[in-house]
Amino acid sequence: MSTPEPAPRPQVREALLSAAHDELVEHGRAGISLRAVARRAGVSHAAPKHHFGDRGGLLTAVAAEGFDALTAALTSAAEELDRADTPAARLAALGRAYVGFGLRHPALFDLMFRPAELHPDDATLTAARRRALGVLSAAAAEVAPSAAEPSGTPDLALASWALAHGLVVLARDGALHNAAGRPLDDAGLPLGLIGVFSDAMAGAAPPARP
Repeated sequence: MSTPEPAPRPQVREALLSAAHDELVEHGRAGISLRAVARRAGVSHAAPKHHFGDRGGLLTAVAAEGFDALTAALTSAAEELDRADTPAARLAALGRAYVGFGLRHPALFDLMFRPAELHPDDATLTAARRRALGVLSAAAAEVAPSAAEPSGTPDLALASWALAHGLVVLARDGALHNAAGRPLDDAGLPLGLIGVFSDAMAGAAPPARP
């Protein structure tokens, strides 16, 4: 019986990335090893090192895919908006999409912002991160002009990103709901706070509390 031909290299790389995603979801970033990823992907133990160099290289590729998925989620949210929506409403929609992504993919979201686990200067990762933040920057620029940091990212975009990111972390850990006295499964809390922030930026009065 003839020996089956090995899978083409692009397929091996994709299989490794898929396996790494599964390992991340099941065991968290700290539990990922190259051997476990190779075993799950059904390839040789040398394959991850061949394709990614080391563990950090593999996690960097996973994180870059995460930023691409985040960009897609933000872009989809922007495309669903009506042209009549105000700039503040558009920014709020992107903020809700960001929070929703982070809460749906907690392990991946955590990895994406762990530079100690990644190769932070990797060109693919850097470009993917900039694309994601660029969607927020464009929306923030429509709300109000803002000075830019040395990176070129407007201050308002950084503030909006920091708010949305902080809401993900606080909601994920339960601290936000505990502080608000709300049930831990109340997904509307962080999403509603995004709207409060966007209304404040637009100069609108805060909504009355029920």
